[in-house]
Amino acid sequence: MSLLITTDTTTVAFLLCLLSVLLLSIAYPDRYIGTHPRPELLGPIGFPIVGNLFQVYPWRTRFLLWLQRMQSEFGPLWTFTMPPWGRGVIINRPEWLAHVKQVDIQKYSRGSVAIAIFSEFPGKNTPVASEGAEWRLARKTMFPIFTHRSFSDHVAIAMHEILLVTRALLRSASTKGVPIDWNDLAGRVAIAIFCKSSLGITTGLITEDVDCMKKSDAIRDALSVLNRTSSSRLLNPFWKVTEKFNGVAKEFDRARSTVRNYIAKIVRDRQSTAMEVNLDTPADFLGQLLRKPDNDLMRMRDILVTLLFAGRDNIQNALGWSLHELLKVPCWVGRMREEALRNAPEGSPILYSDLSRYHVHLAVFYETVRLWPGLPKNARVALCDDILPAIPEHSLPEVKIGKGDHVFWSDYIIMRDMAIWGADAGIFNPGRHLNADGQFVKPAASIFVGFGAGPRLCPAAQLAAYEFVACWVGIMPYFDFIRVDSTSDGNDHGPTMADAFTVTMEGPFMVSVRERE
Repeated sequence: MSLLITTDTTTVAFLLCLLSVLLLSIAYPDRYIGTHPRPELLGPIGFPIVGNLFQVYPWRTRFLLWLQRMQSEFGPLWTFTMPPWGRGVIINRPEWLAHVKQVDIQKYSRGSVAIAIFSEFPGKNTPVASEGAEWRLARKTMFPIFTHRSFSDHVAIAMHEILLVTRALLRSASTKGVPIDWNDLAGRVAIAIFCKSSLGITTGLITEDVDCMKKSDAIRDALSVLNRTSSSRLLNPFWKVTEKFNGVAKEFDRARSTVRNYIAKIVRDRQSTAMEVNLDTPADFLGQLLRKPDNDLMRMRDILVTLLFAGRDNIQNALGWSLHELLKVPCWVGRMREEALRNAPEGSPILYSDLSRYHVHLAVFYETVRLWPGLPKNARVALCDDILPAIPEHSLPEVKIGKGDHVFWSDYIIMRDMAIWGADAGIFNPGRHLNADGQFVKPAASIFVGFGAGPRLCPAAQLAAYEFVACWVGIMPYFDFIRVDSTSDGNDHGPTMADAFTVTMEGPFMVSVRERE
């Protein structure tokens, strides 16, 4: 009798599950559970209950490429559904993006999915993993590093010192005939500048001998793992499970511990010498944090991890991709050299107050960011119903965004779109940012979306421009660079972009160095 009852119970449960699946398949024939139909929007046809999960999941480590493929098929406006995002609406038009960013925080949020991922790295006490009062506190804590005083008191001095060492390293490479990985060197220079200017330490990652490039860089490797893994989690709703079986979870935890321990040691070392600090001298960023007794140690750690990552990543990518582009159009290299030699006396630091004199360098910087924006893909969740405005000149209608829907966009796609930037949108041309007199003209915010807008406007834009210009002024006049990554077919394929949270260069970018007379 008990066996019969058990069998009947099991059968009933199975039939109920089968009925539930059938009913859900009828209710959600081509979309994820809980989403409303949007027949007016184009997009890939999904499966019952799970929506587009099976189409998207194989692309979880190539999300940007998938967005490009879908854009070529459906245009700048389309939709998909999948767990855990629900409905995603792609809005690859600067007009719609401007609308979202102006009401960001008020009507849009990063959402629980993104916050959960970025709470793991860079940390829950950071602007990318918080909202409301916590977000404002995180931004306020970071603010001193982006002031003009910080640029003058710390960044200029650190850059001058590090660029002198970098030039010596490049002379060593030229003398020995040793090719270098420019991507790696750019990262070492970037992190050396950040650590010296903001944390008061010398990393030892670059010396006057090119052989230092053979030395391993544990922080570089750890940040790379954290960057790529965080990105892959965005489209993997099962990452907490799958990463336990494929070893990624352990690799991620080790990498995070490496970075956190690095920061913790720097803080401990500074605390041990705090009594010796002269309070009359300008404090660097870490010194300012430690002078505030109300600063929480976990918040301090997360903020420093964020800035370590961003301080390296922003400049490394800008220097890496700019050289990649400049070597294809060497006339701009010549113009940068002429400008540098005209404006910068040899041996003197580049001051922030002089930045506006470097029109060609600024044009090259903005053109690099246009083609290689820092965050190539992004998203927000709607906190309430909203309507994106129609764009009649492009035959694009109003777009309804429902509460709980996610809007996705790609700065990378938008700023290479010929409908927005013209027929040469995909071509590196700094001249588009210079007027007839050769003066730099900042690109219109209506189409240049690389630094954001609204309340989340990137606070590091000016610092990034300053460091970029100073680095090239300190290097370009003295060396020629020749790409050495051509393949046997005679074609110059160059570096490619990794699928990471940021616009990271995949693998090494090898160049030979020749000192100029």
